[in-house]
Amino acid sequence: MSKHCKECHGGNGHTHSHEHSHSHGGGHENGWRNYSLEIASAALLAASLVVQHTVNFPGGNEGVHRNWWLFAIYAVSLLPVGLPVIREMLMSWRHGSVMNEFTLMVAASAGAFIIGEYPEAVAVLLFYSFGEKLEDSASDDVRRRIKSLLGRIPDRATVIDPTGARHIVSPESLPVGTRILVMPGERVPIDARYEGKEAADFDTAAITGESVPRAFNPGDDLPSGIIPVDTPIEAVTTRPFNDSSMTRILRMIEDAQAGKSHTETMLRRITRWYTPVVFALALAIFVIPWCWYALGGHGDFVWADWFKRSLVFLVCSCPCALVVSIPLSYFVSLGTASRLGLLFKGSRYLDGMRKLRMVVFDKTGTLTTGSFHIEAIRPAPGISPEEVVAAVAAVDADSSHPLAKAVCGYAREHGIKMSEAKDVKTVRHGITGVADGKRILAGSEKLMAANQIAIPAGDASGSRICVAADGRYIGSVYLVDTIKNEARSVFDALHKEGVKVMILSGDRAPAVRRVAESLGADGWKAELLPEDKQRIVKELHDKEPVAFVGDGINDAPAIAASDVGVAMGTMGTGMAMDTADVIISGDNLRLIERGIRLSKRVRLTVIENVSFALGVKALVMTLGACGIATLWAAVFADTGVTLITILWTLLMLRRNL
Repeated sequence: MSKHCKECHGGNGHTHSHEHSHSHGGGHENGWRNYSLEIASAALLAASLVVQHTVNFPGGNEGVHRNWWLFAIYAVSLLPVGLPVIREMLMSWRHGSVMNEFTLMVAASAGAFIIGEYPEAVAVLLFYSFGEKLEDSASDDVRRRIKSLLGRIPDRATVIDPTGARHIVSPESLPVGTRILVMPGERVPIDARYEGKEAADFDTAAITGESVPRAFNPGDDLPSGIIPVDTPIEAVTTRPFNDSSMTRILRMIEDAQAGKSHTETMLRRITRWYTPVVFALALAIFVIPWCWYALGGHGDFVWADWFKRSLVFLVCSCPCALVVSIPLSYFVSLGTASRLGLLFKGSRYLDGMRKLRMVVFDKTGTLTTGSFHIEAIRPAPGISPEEVVAAVAAVDADSSHPLAKAVCGYAREHGIKMSEAKDVKTVRHGITGVADGKRILAGSEKLMAANQIAIPAGDASGSRICVAADGRYIGSVYLVDTIKNEARSVFDALHKEGVKVMILSGDRAPAVRRVAESLGADGWKAELLPEDKQRIVKELHDKEPVAFVGDGINDAPAIAASDVGVAMGTMGTGMAMDTADVIISGDNLRLIERGIRLSKRVRLTVIENVSFALGVKALVMTLGACGIATLWAAVFADTGVTLITILWTLLMLRRNL
């Protein structure tokens, strides 16, 4: 029986996880050999049908002798698929679960044998077993695709000791602060900090799902699982193996597969009483007419006819299509999302995405790249723009501040000479130094005020760097954070889905306003502390379902306060893994909207499968109770419908979003 069905028929709580292997045979990796028992039983059934219609049996082709021969040959046909199901039934009985799907199917097959419907008796268990194997194969395929994307976690690492010697060790034994060597084509075995002298390209597909290599600079954090493309790299470990990105992603996916959505949880509750009720109704179809005729009703009670009607009802009512298709829908969807780089911590969060009415974004690092560029240069009268940039670049040449890097980069790109500065010091609100014999001050408006230097009011958006030389104001440089290319299209797509968008940021109001107006946000708030963001998200949460999208570090309180917390752009950092409900392994904002569409598609697929299954079953059960539908129709209403819902699920949820 499939893993999903086992879960729902655990009776006293005895359940089986997704990792439990199928009792009928090998795993997905065995291909057609996994269906060897079903193939054998089908071949024997076909041979039995030929024998039934062509062979003269000893003792004659009429009466009891023929029935005994037919019983024997069809019993042999049943053994390959029947024995595993009977074994599962007895095991479930030992665990206290008697009224379950195994009992239902075995009872239906046995009843068909009793009334002489031998081909149907074999077909009931044959198609049931085949359907369960197909469902297992679909689940195994999803699991295999996820593991293929993530790749195999390295089982060894090259350590460089203080003498320069190299040793091969297990990554699990590496303490924080160990220097390691990773060759091109090898995976980084554990989270580490890049110690190279220049930028290096890495294949990050295992973490982000993106095929384009990404450049990492010296000092950048390297998540485990990425691969240096064309040069050996040295790095220093920053986390234990069990807390590294790849290990945590794999663990998170396993936990997500075990987590149940509201729909799945409700299904488990229903199936606990469903099978006993079905048995009672099937028995009533036989017993009530018998009592009627026994108490003087008109006509004769034909027990075989009413028993067959009862069996048709029993086989048709099997809930396998529902028990399989609903969990499979979520399982396949989690796999699809994982391949895109969208990692859900459970099915309930996938469900939650479709209910969202508001998505709140952090600004810096989420909607923007965190990489600044010069928006405007405002020199004082008699000063050229180049002089202003040269003064700032001189004192900022060795700074690692994002604004300093942007100014120095601009100077290099435009061929502006940067003089060597001396006596450079970082002070409150800025930096000072001596360049070309002049005392340079560069920083915020507060730095100018502290040095009693008069400056004009700001007339541009962005972060302002005020510049003074020998106590005289010479101009300002305005820098803005670069908005991600896809941000506007994502906001438009969310609006089309009926979702409002808001921006909460700790940045200054002009910078936040610029981003909000550029992207078409429905609202924005600036200069917020983490607790302010948390308070606002809680207020929004009280009104409607809300998601918060941030970097997973200073936004942790707001992420925790939302219905669905999303961390992105963190490459699997610890805070993102611990706080958020959904992880975007990379910087692709489009995955927010894709996640909402996937959630809605799952819901639609579940509704379609349930409606189709219940509709067909209700029709065949009614016709069966009236004596019109045959056991073959019941087999289709059970296994045939199950196969159709499985195929429909795979077709719908593997399409491109």
